[in-house]
Amino acid sequence: MAAKTGIVKPTTVKAYITTAKKMRSQASAVKKFIDDFDVVVEAVIVEAVRLATAAKRTTVMKADMAAAIEKYLKKTDLTSDQTAAAVIKHNPTDLGKISKTILEWIAAHEAAGTKRKRK
Repeated sequence: MAAKTGIVKPTTVKAYITTAKKMRSQASAVKKFIDDFDVVVEAVIVEAVRLATAAKRTTVMKADMAAAIEKYLKKTDLTSDQTAAAVIKHNPTDLGKISKTILEWIAAHEAAGTKRKRK
């Protein structure tokens, strides 16, 4: 797990929830938010620094940060190669379960497609 960045403070989160959302917040809820958010913040910053370093710069530029945010925060559809690479990372037992689920999905949709063609 990434080291705590300390960028987001519990009092800031609690104050925002109280002021902007007119809600109270449980300390453990704020801690959970900060712990998870911190991991993402650290990953984005590390990626932006890597991109700047790869470009032989000592300054993180807007483009570096945008690319890092795109990678870690934006939801995009994966290509078939990216999907395969992500799936193959799983252990053999999970791969068997994934395979079974895919085969069941294909069978269900083939059956549904066949029924539509016959009408």
